[in-house]
Amino acid sequence: MKHTAFPPDGSRRNAVPARTAPRQPPVRASRFPILALLSLFLLPSAASVSAAPEPITYSVAFTYRSNSIAEVTAVVPTENRDAVELMLPIWSPGYYRVENYADNVRSLSAHTLDGEALHATLSRSNRWRVETKGNPAVRVSYKLVCNQRTVTRNSVDPNYAVLNGGATFITLVDSQSRPHEITLNLPPTWEHSACGLPPIDGKPHAYRAEDYHALVDSPILAGRLQIREFDVNGTRHFLVNAGYVSDAWDNDRAVDGLEKLVQEHHAFWGGLPFDRYFFMNVFRRSGGGLEHRNSTLLAVASSARGPSDSWYALACHEYFHAFNVKRLRPVEFNTFDYESPPRTTALWISEGLTTYYGILLVARAGLMSPEWFLERMSAEIALLQNSPGRLHQSLHDASLNVWESSNSGMSRGNPARTISYYNKGLIAGLLLDAKIQYATDGRKCLDDVMRLACARYSGATGFTADQFRALAEEVAGTDLTEWFRRTVSSTEELDYSEMLDWYGLEFGPSDDPNARWQLTPRSDASEAQQERLRRLTSPTRRSTDVR
Repeated sequence: MKHTAFPPDGSRRNAVPARTAPRQPPVRASRFPILALLSLFLLPSAASVSAAPEPITYSVAFTYRSNSIAEVTAVVPTENRDAVELMLPIWSPGYYRVENYADNVRSLSAHTLDGEALHATLSRSNRWRVETKGNPAVRVSYKLVCNQRTVTRNSVDPNYAVLNGGATFITLVDSQSRPHEITLNLPPTWEHSACGLPPIDGKPHAYRAEDYHALVDSPILAGRLQIREFDVNGTRHFLVNAGYVSDAWDNDRAVDGLEKLVQEHHAFWGGLPFDRYFFMNVFRRSGGGLEHRNSTLLAVASSARGPSDSWYALACHEYFHAFNVKRLRPVEFNTFDYESPPRTTALWISEGLTTYYGILLVARAGLMSPEWFLERMSAEIALLQNSPGRLHQSLHDASLNVWESSNSGMSRGNPARTISYYNKGLIAGLLLDAKIQYATDGRKCLDDVMRLACARYSGATGFTADQFRALAEEVAGTDLTEWFRRTVSSTEELDYSEMLDWYGLEFGPSDDPNARWQLTPRSDASEAQQERLRRLTSPTRRSTDVR
């Protein structure tokens, strides 16, 4: 394991040194069979690379005056069509809320490469039609208002910028399989840029996306950044801080903690599916995080002391998403339509189980105690059991109706009638984990279900909710139809009894509506029960029967 820091004098003009020039992650089939399979799904074929169409190229410049502005110029191939249709997405994968990013576009114009003006009109709320006059390519220029500090939108500040692909880069409606190339033109005092896309050799702050999906899935940080690197089993990781970092923030401890989390993920999954990964840590007023294929964008309060347990859990949650959602995903997410949000009943698996492991793996990595894990589980149970929405909306429906009627974080539903699949999905994970262990006398657990799902359904395959249930039944060796009906598909009260018995726990007696759901080890718990609870939060143990 190693830790390095870039020099502060700007001598490194990109966040990633040159030795990470575009290359595919190695396929280590003999060591990591599951991750080798993932890599095969993600590698483009030689034929597809050779037949790749001409890329759309972008240059981006930044200004910070009274308004925060990014100026974008795109050269768009037309294949000599008389007109082309351009668009910006209306939503971002992983953030289940309709956001029309075109609302922030100003002064869009189109010209030939020789400078002749072309007719460009708004044909839909997020589309533009450009009359090309038969030219093989057109130059489209526009300004973006960048003053929204969320994990899906853009911000430009005096010392740094955050760009999200879906909110930034206009593309051809039919060009999602086309390469896209970006060049950032930074102000003189901005030293670095960071992005999960492979850099273009010989060009500072330039990146290439194999297709539009990769571009949307790769946020960009640029400016006066603090960059630290660490290595886990040959995979390079970067912690990139942007914004005002207070003296109370301990960056050494943050890097050490992230390294422990990555090591735990490596043990859990049997390998890592990328050759580099970025933790983009932005200090500003808003909070939250969003997962991407080999990076995450984290928002941290400028006054943050720490890193705190909540920051570790957030980083762990988003890193777990690099496997569960980015590689292993519902079939409805196999092909994204950026103008039509998808619907699935499986978000409790993609988000709820990720939230469960986002807390559990922090404890397994030794960053927090087993008692902390029980406190977090207790708080989640109390949140659900004190929510009237639990009697009106199921996990199935909270997933399916997230765009308009859910209480899952992005589009706030009526809390008296809705639930959060993050919250109830986490609890479902805790209960399902115990149920599988109970059914197999501790030989199997939910970890085995996740690894088996990854082996069978990751990449281009995808899974259905029924297939996930069948996997859980296969690992448990018993029928789970009634458990899934009650826990996932109905609004009946959850049954905690099996989980409590397996781990030797009880809910502490109290008249307080929160304290009454406090998970407490029983004074008469057997040695076997105590050992099961210890094993739950101990470093990952691997089953030898993952196929």
